Amino acid sequence: MLFGYKIAAVCVAKPYEDVIREFLESLHKILTPQQWRLFIYTTGSELFWNTQADKGEKAIFDLIRPDYVDLLVVIANTIKSPESLKELCDRAKNNNIPLIVINDTVPDSCSITFDFTKGFGEVVRHLITCHSITDFHLIAGMKDNAFSDERIDIMRRVMQEYGLSLSDSQISYGDFWSVPAREATEKLIQEKHLPQAIVCANDTMAIAVCTTLAQHQIRVPEDVIVTGFDGIDSIYYSMPKLTSCKCDYTELGRETARLILELENGTPLPEHVTLIPHPVLLESCGCKPIQMNDTVDFINNLNDSFTRFQREGEDLSGISAKIKASETIQEVAQYLTDNRLYYNMTCMLKTECIDDSLDPLTIHSETTFGKELYILADTDVPYPPEQLIIPADALIPRLKVYLDAAVPAIFTALHAIDIPLGYLCFHFGDFSKQNYIKINQTAMSLSSALSGFRNAHYQKHLQTTLEAIYQFDSLTGLYSRKAFHLRLAHLLEAQKFDALTLVLCDLDGLKYINDTFSHTEGDNAIAVSAKALKSACKNGLCCRYGGDELIGLLTLDCDASQIRNEIQSYLDDYNQHSGKPYQVSASIGIYTAAVESFESMFEKADALMYEEKKNKPNRRK
Repeated sequence: MLFGYKIAAVCVAKPYEDVIREFLESLHKILTPQQWRLFIYTTGSELFWNTQADKGEKAIFDLIRPDYVDLLVVIANTIKSPESLKELCDRAKNNNIPLIVINDTVPDSCSITFDFTKGFGEVVRHLITCHSITDFHLIAGMKDNAFSDERIDIMRRVMQEYGLSLSDSQISYGDFWSVPAREATEKLIQEKHLPQAIVCANDTMAIAVCTTLAQHQIRVPEDVIVTGFDGIDSIYYSMPKLTSCKCDYTELGRETARLILELENGTPLPEHVTLIPHPVLLESCGCKPIQMNDTVDFINNLNDSFTRFQREGEDLSGISAKIKASETIQEVAQYLTDNRLYYNMTCMLKTECIDDSLDPLTIHSETTFGKELYILADTDVPYPPEQLIIPADALIPRLKVYLDAAVPAIFTALHAIDIPLGYLCFHFGDFSKQNYIKINQTAMSLSSALSGFRNAHYQKHLQTTLEAIYQFDSLTGLYSRKAFHLRLAHLLEAQKFDALTLVLCDLDGLKYINDTFSHTEGDNAIAVSAKALKSACKNGLCCRYGGDELIGLLTLDCDASQIRNEIQSYLDDYNQHSGKPYQVSASIGIYTAAVESFESMFEKADALMYEEKKNKPNRRK
């Protein structure tokens, strides 16, 4: 339960399919008045191949939390990965969440299935009893496919009831798709033996068969009867309107809601509930349509939908390119909040995705989405949220607002192949196909864009890191010799100074410290000398020029004694408090010139430094 509402989590692939939206809308309408809310967890693919990208998509199921989910519904026939289906069912069982599985039978759950064989058999029986058909041809799906074999078996059983038979030669395979179905029909025509009826294992193949027959001036149903199965919307707009068998997903939603509400009232879930698909008898078998439909309007709407999908796809691609080239994550957020393409959507990122120093090809959090989430965009709010980072268990900002408004929350993953980046949460006020198509379309576009943005910024981070390694000496933190000369060249080219002062600092007794106290202590003495030089040349270019030879360059005429005193004062203070068994001492040469080459200045400062070094009493070189 969440904010006083009971949560029914629904796991489904491709939620834009008509029958899925019918189911969700039916479930939503019945449960919402009873203080239930839908959390819909979706993937764009059916996870069939179990690819790396599939792993990234199904990460969204890890967002299902047992502390607020009151019931889990899995639409199994849309999730075609046995491993993923088992993981979801095990998640429910291990957390004592009531489980309803749609279109599959799973132990320890309530399974709701359609009796496809009975529905398919009713279509065949209708042809025999109402249209006196005795000569059939079946275009099944894929060879050796369970669904295909099931339809073959039921057709043979029904025909046997009436003393008829179906031989192997009367069966073709259309792979559940248009092109193979057309090829099978062409073969029948060429063999010059058309049956009285061609029964197809799905509507897509049946429509292709009707089209092919029409191209050969073979009339349906006058010359050949054609039937399909599934009851997709296109059957009402085909020429002729197609007889089929429909699995009523609105009824499925009502039945699922009834079981949920009965469970809430104390009635246990049954192990198995069976629904029967019902024949839709239209023109292609010789029956009259139930209702007239405006085919022109349907085609126009379909064309408009496709045109919009194509146009928005192009626009999303353009925004994706801009996101990849963005300088900051705030600029990315601006593209999402100031664009008409993104609406009713919240975009949440793992906090590691906004850290440029983290390798984007590695998962850095212990859990799928980490402990905290970054609010990249909340398109319903015209201003950035005051708090950009929220705990992961909060899911999205303003969640209660959407629960109070009785709007389903639709979650889908953002991922870079198999690396979870975060997720999108859509909160549409209706179940329109166009909105539900946008779910996967937007997720794919933003996954690519954010992955590219993250990769680009990590590359910049690596480049900056390498430049820092190249520019700065790791022991002293001063510029390397090569980096110093590059900056010196820029300085000389700009000519924005009246004089240059070169400070050359050379550590005394480095060999003695190395030989007596170790090279580690020698490195320490060099580092201390570098800090002393840096403190005296605060606004200058400081460089480790050689092993223990340090340079400071100032763009002004300096007081040499003051610089020397500051360096010596720093070293004296260190020697007094370090507790080291040796003294850190340095010889210094300082030379100032208005117009003179660096080489000449270095030579003169070097001479001054060595003059000081040789005059030091008891010096160790």
